[in-house]
Amino acid sequence: MNKNRRILLSIVVIGVVGAAAIAGTAAYLTARRTVSTNKFSAGTLDMNVSSNGQVNEPFVIENLGQNGNISGTKTWTVNNTGTLPGRLLVRLSSVANKENGCNDQEKEIESSCEADNNGELGGVINANVSLDGITKASSTLATNQQNSIGGTWNGLTPIILAPGESRTVGVDWATSEDAYGNEVQSDSVEFDMIFRLIQQINGPTPTN
Repeated sequence: MNKNRRILLSIVVIGVVGAAAIAGTAAYLTARRTVSTNKFSAGTLDMNVSSNGQVNEPFVIENLGQNGNISGTKTWTVNNTGTLPGRLLVRLSSVANKENGCNDQEKEIESSCEADNNGELGGVINANVSLDGITKASSTLATNQQNSIGGTWNGLTPIILAPGESRTVGVDWATSEDAYGNEVQSDSVEFDMIFRLIQQINGPTPTN
């Protein structure tokens, strides 16, 4: 092959390769959009418990025994004031049966009452906790039965309150005139009602 022809052919090849390289670097079209202000924001779980327009209103029953049968009812409205749905849990806490002294009539039936600081009143009162008028858990108010209502409630089909939703929780109590005697004279029983909203999670239910 002629030397000049080989040189020309080489120049042509180099020119074709160079043109391809230029085309490869030039054909790079783009478009871009930015999704800005990304963030994570936690919701809230909060609640309001009221009765007769009063927040966290307790009930106080004094001088039981004006008639033989002891009974009554108390209701609260529980409202989810947060932004997340929550599971409603209810339990008793700080149950305290107190002796509050020991008179002669009580000594006749309970000879050790002066040395006993634990009253008997709660053990003869049956309490039922209801949701929207339907009984869900029952127990006496004896100190050693404190966890019974919470344990029963924990085993119910989960009661979910949506944001802004309200439900009515009630307690009714009763005992008959045949269920007690002088052993309850001057006795008292005190307890707290605990209402909780728990975030729904895929896992064990928190202890109630």
